[in-house]
Amino acid sequence: MRNVPVLILAYNRPIYTKKLIAALKKIKPKNIYISCDGPKNNQEDINNCNQTRDVFNSINWNCNIKTNYFPNNLGCRKGISRGINWFFKYEKQGIILEDDCIPTNYFFYFCNKMLMKYKNNPKIHCIGGVNFLKTKNIKESYYFSKYNHCWGWATWKNSWELNDPDIKFWPKFKKSKNWNMYHETKLEKKYWTKIFNNTFNRKIDSWAYPWTLSLWKVGGLTVTPKYNLVNNIGTGQNTTHSSFREKKYFSKKNLKKTLVHPDKIIKNKLADNYVFETHFNGKNYLYPWRILFLIKLFIKNPFKFLSKSFKVFR
Repeated sequence: MRNVPVLILAYNRPIYTKKLIAALKKIKPKNIYISCDGPKNNQEDINNCNQTRDVFNSINWNCNIKTNYFPNNLGCRKGISRGINWFFKYEKQGIILEDDCIPTNYFFYFCNKMLMKYKNNPKIHCIGGVNFLKTKNIKESYYFSKYNHCWGWATWKNSWELNDPDIKFWPKFKKSKNWNMYHETKLEKKYWTKIFNNTFNRKIDSWAYPWTLSLWKVGGLTVTPKYNLVNNIGTGQNTTHSSFREKKYFSKKNLKKTLVHPDKIIKNKLADNYVFETHFNGKNYLYPWRILFLIKLFIKNPFKFLSKSFKVFR
């Protein structure tokens, strides 16, 4: 599993980056790629970006390192998308980790096995590291999901080439029969239509939503582990897109290296419906539920509401 190339995506958070490097040291990947977005035009951001890049000097095991440091700030969508594009100029497959995604050792084993098993399967385009199910009514070691969660993941070059960061196809695709039939409920369809409308119109600066929609366009599935393999330490009040999502911690289970594979490659609708309701909180993004949610949020934590609600719920 040390042979799977790893891409680190970082920006201006040296403390998180140190924790990620400490986790990687346990595995000692042989080939490491580092892509960092550039600083914004203020001294604090310049200092934080420089400190983050200095952290990578602490990588002291025997490995090959390539770096891609943008001189200026590109933002989430351009910075990360271009970083992954750069990575796949050199590699045909690999693991992608943002600076706040701390993986278990088993995550690397799992990704390695799945990359090998499904590399030529036209239905599978992503391997995820997180699991948002609170109940594990899954007999196998993993299931297939339409959600390509990006808190630690892996993919292949030919799958990433499907990605359109500008989702230029969206205006036509949202009128298609495939889109109308893709979701289980009208609420779900309404939620994702609003998300992708805002993404297309640049109201949301996200690389992950275009990646999701690009895979949905081709009916691509993601391998999702039965238990959580990545701890996202970046959720909370100082984040851009996940301010009100709870942290996801490692599974406490002793995971077996003998994987039990599903008999059929088919989307687990029950699991996806649960994730939509509990992780994405679909109702909270739509009226009239949005108003009720914001009122409850304000009562619970007025400071967090005022400091973050404009960015998250615009």
